[in-house]
Amino acid sequence: MDNFLKSLYTQRQPKTYSEVSGLFELNYQKILKLIPTLKETAHNSVIYDDSEQDLYLFVEDKTPYTSTFILTHQIQSDTNLINRPDIKFKVYFDAQLLEVISVCNETVLNSKHPYLAQCDDMNIQWELNTFIEKWLEYCLDKYQGKLWTIA
Repeated sequence: MDNFLKSLYTQRQPKTYSEVSGLFELNYQKILKLIPTLKETAHNSVIYDDSEQDLYLFVEDKTPYTSTFILTHQIQSDTNLINRPDIKFKVYFDAQLLEVISVCNETVLNSKHPYLAQCDDMNIQWELNTFIEKWLEYCLDKYQGKLWTIA
């Protein structure tokens, strides 16, 4: 079984810088569709929605050319609010790129995988940024065109 798992994890070709940067560009375009005023956004914001979970955008860091944000839902637990999926990302406005920094404070989605050491940085970046790409598609379907307000 161990060899089978290893073969599944290593059979795909490593991702190239070109493939990963293409995903960064695609995610930048998608985030701007969801949040057209992202470059000007300086305050934490939220979309309140009666039929869906509210969508939050937290501003972590803002400079003229880059900004770091967290895009998440806030879920009420028995004792406090939990941010899920809690995606932290950096936007490079001048280069028109979006790069995921972490998901739920993890820099690798499958950190317990037995063959993670054989996965290079490009594959890890691909995994993280594919996750936000799929989640941005979901968010665009549910929230595109809805009003962002200061949280």
